Amino acid sequence: MTAQPDTFRCPIEIGPRDGARFQRVIVVAGSENIYSVLPSTLLEMLGVSAEWESRFTLPGGGWDMLPMAEVRMRIGGHERTTVCVYGKADGEPILGRHTLAAFGLAADHGERKLVQADMFLG
Repeated sequence: MTAQPDTFRCPIEIGPRDGARFQRVIVVAGSENIYSVLPSTLLEMLGVSAEWESRFTLPGGGWDMLPMAEVRMRIGGHERTTVCVYGKADGEPILGRHTLAAFGLAADHGERKLVQADMFLG
């Protein structure tokens, strides 16, 4: 996946759910992905095991069952456990909207950075 013009890159840290260790990673932010997508090689290096599979529609059409797991992420000094999809071994890490919501963040496309988001209750 190549970053789209309305996306940008930013640093975060990723680790196993227990937070035993972290790896700094540059992710693509501002995409429309619901879940974060992390390269399978990165997740395996961190000792993260797939926990379940979900059905995803693929960009070129069709669908596939992809492995998923919970990981620990650190963004701006804050930590959360969030859901991620196992991506291609050589794919770019992508920060999804689910992760941004967990941190109360949004992608500011104009400034090309993560900012505090307005949260809403229904």
